[in-house]
Amino acid sequence: MVSSFDIWSCSSSVSHRVRHICHLVVPRKAHMDFWLIGVLIIVWALVVTFFRLNRIWLPYYIIGSVGLAFVIIFVGRATGLEAALQIGVAAGVHAASLALGLPTEIFQSAPGAILVVVISQDIGWTMLQVTIESSGLLETGVISGMLLFYPGWTGRKRIWFTLAAIALTYFSNVIRLMVIVVTLHYMGKSSLLISHTIIGRAVFFALVVGIYWFLMTRPTLRTVKGKIDEELMAS
Repeated sequence: MVSSFDIWSCSSSVSHRVRHICHLVVPRKAHMDFWLIGVLIIVWALVVTFFRLNRIWLPYYIIGSVGLAFVIIFVGRATGLEAALQIGVAAGVHAASLALGLPTEIFQSAPGAILVVVISQDIGWTMLQVTIESSGLLETGVISGMLLFYPGWTGRKRIWFTLAAIALTYFSNVIRLMVIVVTLHYMGKSSLLISHTIIGRAVFFALVVGIYWFLMTRPTLRTVKGKIDEELMAS
């Protein structure tokens, strides 16, 4: 049986090593990479602006949405956004677990870096680490790019739909991890692989498909139907 004290001791050791690494000088190549990324972002913005001004919508949408997704993911990983998402998801899972009467603990393994969710069982604790896959950063970048660059809507509609998509993606990640937590709690550590690889991902995939349907596909179909009806009435 692993006690919470032992886990905190492990966290302190990891924290010490991370702080030691963070004090090292950033290699010159890393600075060059940041400059290169900055130049690519400027080029991307100019290309998107060109297509926008000339009303060439298909390449505008594809290049704009894909480029923005990469920008959000890169900025999120280079700043504290990814860590904030990890902390937020872990805190949400912890609160939901306590509401369901499932014993969980959360702790910071390294300052501002990552948060882990620990699930209590009869044979000990199982550690779940909230990484980029379950933080929602990837999905947030992709769906934000697709919604913010959609040319058929007003700016206000794109912003509201994007905010709704980000919030729904967060709750979808919490639900995915809660499925894993509940499965582990009642079925034991042997269920970790199937609960994470199959059940959790299947639930998350279904939720994400639902988000895309209600926030993008369904409104698009309504817009297309409205235009077709207008053309039929005009003829």
